[in-house]
Amino acid sequence: MHRIYEDADIYIEWEPSEIPWVKIFTRKAFRELTECPETLRAKLWRVYETTEKAMIDYFRPDKINMASFGNYVPRVHIHVMARFKEDSHFPEPMWGEKRRDATLDLPDFAGFETLLEERLKEGSPGDVPSGDDPGTE
Repeated sequence: MHRIYEDADIYIEWEPSEIPWVKIFTRKAFRELTECPETLRAKLWRVYETTEKAMIDYFRPDKINMASFGNYVPRVHIHVMARFKEDSHFPEPMWGEKRRDATLDLPDFAGFETLLEERLKEGSPGDVPSGDDPGTE
């Protein structure tokens, strides 16, 4: 996986796929979202919102999908996927049945990576303090 962003609390990886797809992880491994300190949950959500808005602005998808299962990777992480009516699985989830062969004409991912990094560094997620709450494991 290609890591496209990281800070003291969170990192984002690109998931190779025909669609734009990233996964947002907490740096410290937590099995469930409710195990994360409250400040880290708030920061994770802000990073998710920033990522979703950047995907919408850059790729102009028909829909954004968000998922968090953790069955194969038993730690807190959020999948963020830009979906298109022409993609090979739409309207099914990417883990579902393939419905057609598709070749999407999308802007390159490098431009999205630059846009997302700029927006994340502008302060959106940084407005929330670090997830290191004293006395919280």
